[in-house]
Amino acid sequence: MSQPTLEQIREKIDAVDNQIHALLMERARLGELVVAAKNGAAPNAPRLRPGREASILRRLKGRHEGNIPFSVIGHIWRELMTAFLNRQSPIEVAVWGGTDRIAVWDVARGHFGVNIPFTPMMDVKAVIDHVAGKPGAIGVLAFEPDGEPWWRLLASETTGAGLRIFARLPFFMANGATAFAIAPVREDSGGPETTLVVLDGVAGDGPALARHNGTALVALPGFLRDGDAALEDARAAYGAQTAVIIGGYANPLIEG
Repeated sequence: MSQPTLEQIREKIDAVDNQIHALLMERARLGELVVAAKNGAAPNAPRLRPGREASILRRLKGRHEGNIPFSVIGHIWRELMTAFLNRQSPIEVAVWGGTDRIAVWDVARGHFGVNIPFTPMMDVKAVIDHVAGKPGAIGVLAFEPDGEPWWRLLASETTGAGLRIFARLPFFMANGATAFAIAPVREDSGGPETTLVVLDGVAGDGPALARHNGTALVALPGFLRDGDAALEDARAAYGAQTAVIIGGYANPLIEG
């Protein structure tokens, strides 16, 4: 068989592009059916499905092969999922970037896409107030172990406003920054999960993501709920007075 010419290769690329585009349009049509089904069966159910979104990317990562980095695939699917979510109910993202605002902004954009409104916030409280007061709003908060201990706010019913961490960013491609996404929702992805717990009145030492004035933020494996034995075990192990779940996340699929 003779080697195809450059023009023949380009024609095949155009044909494949047309197939990809057709499939994307079909996926969009299926997304509209999802909107109709949700509105009919559960009109008040949360539209944000972080567990479902993470499971989709995990499945794609498991079957991915070839020379194209998975981060490219991840970005494509994140754009699609956010676009479909925005069709179900308008969303926006409020971002507090800590000491590396540009990197955290890039992390947020990389995860939630370019086609929705993003708003920079001057402090953590502004993000919490904004997300708590506006349906469809999502917050992204920079995490620095020695920086602002904003995670303590989420442990309080008064200051946390019922918000929970639902994702750790970045999810599929490292960029040197770490951030957490917050909203009034948390969902099990059905795969590897981490639960974040704030321990207050800590008397002993132990591994922690961050510490501040006798309080520690710790990461526990699995999707834990209030009342789970692992929560009490952690409280006892650290000699803490209380242990409060502030959310969790599907474990990231980080590419270097």
